[in-house]
Amino acid sequence: MFGTYWITGHSLIWRLDGANQHLPLLENFRQAMGDLLSGKIDSLPQWSYQMGLGTDNFSVYSYYLIGDIFAYLTLLFPVSKVVIIYQWLIILRLYCAGLSFVFFASHFNFSKNVINTGVLVYLFNAFLLYSAEAQPFFTTPFIIFPLLVLGIEKILQGGSPWPLTFTFIWMLCSNYYFAFVLGLGAIIYLILRVVLYYLHDLNYLKTLGKLVFATITSVLTSAIILVPVVFAVTNSTRAASNFANGLKMYPLYYYLALPSQFINGGNRDFYFWSALGFASIAFFAIIFIFSRFKRYKLLATTFVLSFIMLLFPFFGALFNGGMAPSNRWTLLLCLPLALATCALIKNASWLSDRLFKYFSYALLVYAAVIGITYYFESDEKLFVPFIFLFISLAALMLVHFKKVAHPTRFLLLVVLANVSLNAIYYEAPYNGGYSNEMLPTKTYENLKKKMYAGLDHRLAPVDQKGYRVSSTSQNFDLGAGYNLYNNLPQTTTTLSSYYSVQNKYVGEFSEDMQNIQYDANVPLRQVDDRTILNNFLGVRYIFNWLNQDNYKKIPAGYYLDKTTKMVTDPNHDSQKDQQARRYKSDNAFPLFYWQDQVFTDKQQRKYTASQKERALASGVKVSEKAAAGLKRATIKDQTVEIPYRLISSRGNEIDTHNVAKMDSDETYQLLLTRPQDQEDDKYYPDSELHLEFDNIEYEPFSLKDQIKLEQLHKSSQGIHGLLDQNNRYNYYKYLRYHVLQGSPDSSFSLKVDSSRGTETIKQPKQDALSFYKDITNGTMNVGHFDNSLPESLTFTPSKLGNYSFDLKVIATPLAKNGQYQKQVKQIQQNKLDDLKLQKDQITGRIKTNKAGILTSTIPYSKGWKVKVNGKKQKLLRTNTAFIGVKLPQGNNKVSFTYELPGAKLGTVLSLVGLLFALVGGIVSFVFYRYSRK
Repeated sequence: MFGTYWITGHSLIWRLDGANQHLPLLENFRQAMGDLLSGKIDSLPQWSYQMGLGTDNFSVYSYYLIGDIFAYLTLLFPVSKVVIIYQWLIILRLYCAGLSFVFFASHFNFSKNVINTGVLVYLFNAFLLYSAEAQPFFTTPFIIFPLLVLGIEKILQGGSPWPLTFTFIWMLCSNYYFAFVLGLGAIIYLILRVVLYYLHDLNYLKTLGKLVFATITSVLTSAIILVPVVFAVTNSTRAASNFANGLKMYPLYYYLALPSQFINGGNRDFYFWSALGFASIAFFAIIFIFSRFKRYKLLATTFVLSFIMLLFPFFGALFNGGMAPSNRWTLLLCLPLALATCALIKNASWLSDRLFKYFSYALLVYAAVIGITYYFESDEKLFVPFIFLFISLAALMLVHFKKVAHPTRFLLLVVLANVSLNAIYYEAPYNGGYSNEMLPTKTYENLKKKMYAGLDHRLAPVDQKGYRVSSTSQNFDLGAGYNLYNNLPQTTTTLSSYYSVQNKYVGEFSEDMQNIQYDANVPLRQVDDRTILNNFLGVRYIFNWLNQDNYKKIPAGYYLDKTTKMVTDPNHDSQKDQQARRYKSDNAFPLFYWQDQVFTDKQQRKYTASQKERALASGVKVSEKAAAGLKRATIKDQTVEIPYRLISSRGNEIDTHNVAKMDSDETYQLLLTRPQDQEDDKYYPDSELHLEFDNIEYEPFSLKDQIKLEQLHKSSQGIHGLLDQNNRYNYYKYLRYHVLQGSPDSSFSLKVDSSRGTETIKQPKQDALSFYKDITNGTMNVGHFDNSLPESLTFTPSKLGNYSFDLKVIATPLAKNGQYQKQVKQIQQNKLDDLKLQKDQITGRIKTNKAGILTSTIPYSKGWKVKVNGKKQKLLRTNTAFIGVKLPQGNNKVSFTYELPGAKLGTVLSLVGLLFALVGGIVSFVFYRYSRK
């Protein structure tokens, strides 16, 4: 499995989650835990100033690390070795998952070779071939689930509840998401087992008592982690997700791919996370189980239920906490499939001739289905598992006819060859193999040193200097497909953050500003390079790479501060020259500052997104109650609406409420119409240009009409496309394309090109899972223009269909000596003096000449408390997402302190749980001694 990485020079660090989340968090966690064990009590603060704008440490670490027993093994090694240990822990987790299955299977009458064959099916499937390196903690449920089943079974057979109790505690502390999935799986197992086997023989009162004891004890004992997690999740950006992303049924391509995905261990396209990809022998194992339904009722019923669950998005969303229809629950399917394989291998020598007829007929039908769907899903990685269907059947027949001396060992070797080749096909760096998504060896270490090409050297984090950094949107490409989502390896503090649990108020702020880069996992990114948002969020430095996307799209007021040495193109093409650049602004808002004018929610509901952004410099948005007695701010004449015309490339003027795109080559020009007396003059110089889209609707053409239009476009190419005029093939080609794309579907993109770069509003497909969002509006920052606004912009809808939207073109003047600059200078003068960001505490002082609001860009959380001059005051949520407080006139000493929400309640409940467990243990011991007498 890992040999391919070693041969091709790749590490086991995934370029996305591994490099952005898991490894840097593990490094920080190891450092903090080491300091804590060394006696440095302040080493684990509850609040982090460096994760994005700032966040609760617990909400991030609880998802990835706190309950992960493997993370604590890093304490056995120096901090400098964490990168290596992280990769070895990936292998150790898999090994432990294998041991867990061995322990589970040893409760049956299986030989060692039979159990080892089951282990191969259990471990080496598409789910773990991907997630073992992508999200290493995804392996832990594979360790826990067999122990969970054994714990339930022990109680059903009249045994002790303690094994289940301890497994429950591990499950609940390890990761709340998988605790939810495993918990539902345990409930389903319990119901099926009781209904199918114990219905008339169970001591219900005694069994229920043990189950209740195990559940209550584990929940209470885990509360110290569980309660704060519940607070964090319910206050995260995921809390308002649309159930199943609005799907009632999956797209056609999902059902076409599902049959082949069952055996395609080299498959990387997990449609809705239906990551199956088992060894080919599992196909025959299922048929074997159904042929002996009465003996294997539980396994057969499980397979029927699983098949039904795979067909409907409802079940994926249910197991995913009511959010996206993600079929990660299929990890639970690995255990019964591995067990079914063990049963087949054990009985392989005594299978009937009739069963081999069933095997043959089923194989022919399955091969025909795969052959038909191959016309749409032509994945060459299916070749090996498809061949192994026939090899597996041949191997079973050899065993059946006594042609093999050691049948179980022989079948073990066949399955080993199958999963090994699946792994090679999966990992190999050709045709999109998974190793291409792994960072090359030593790259992560270099990344920490050269993330910004050294231009971040000596720049301090926000908790020391009060400023943040960012990069130009879609610009700072570091190669190998690495996405610059987080900044944890660095000492600087950036806007972007990529975690599974994000502050919901920051998400609301981003959506309020119609930030087109928003999604639930990465709420801000680079805020679309918008000048005032960057200033407001305290961005003093922006990193930019010459000749990459949007390299000209620099916000207003940011000037070139430092560069690396220019690397010229060997062929003297200046468009390929390379240079990293650092831009600096003197207009960054302080982390905390005072304003004497306010806006209210009711007031801002009437504003456009550009006006809301402009209002950040004019006043502070607070509740109606907090605004009482304070002067209301205004944004009158601070933004300008620009008239425009939308012209098709066919020469027609288009109404934005009726844009019918019927040709894939059709584009549109957005002409900014100027008054006649200004045609030759500078038109709103030194302004940032926004396109505000609202009430966006898209109605795709029917599949039939889309194919017809595509064929018409092809035939219109005349002599230029003479050799492509194969109507039958073109029909099939377009049909296949649209079926695989899920057409007709609601996804689309609206792209605008200017001299500054390209911006896109994108409606994701529903299979984007946690990255899915319903797009009805968005504000594009076309860029800042020094001399004059552009005369035209190129507008391109991505797909055929009917579009309708409201569009406003807004210019925001940002002249150096204009009103905005004066407001910025005033804000900088009104900053909180002697600002100190310490462990879970922020202090400072300020003198005000009248009552007003102290605001900040520290994200709001109910864990924050505030005192002014030593007296408790009401914490305000300012500008939608940030902490603040109302200040009276005079000298004010301010102190904000943070305490993890739910921590006290969780601690009390855990102590109660331990007491409950102690009492239960004593009672169990006394009862055991009494029963023996």
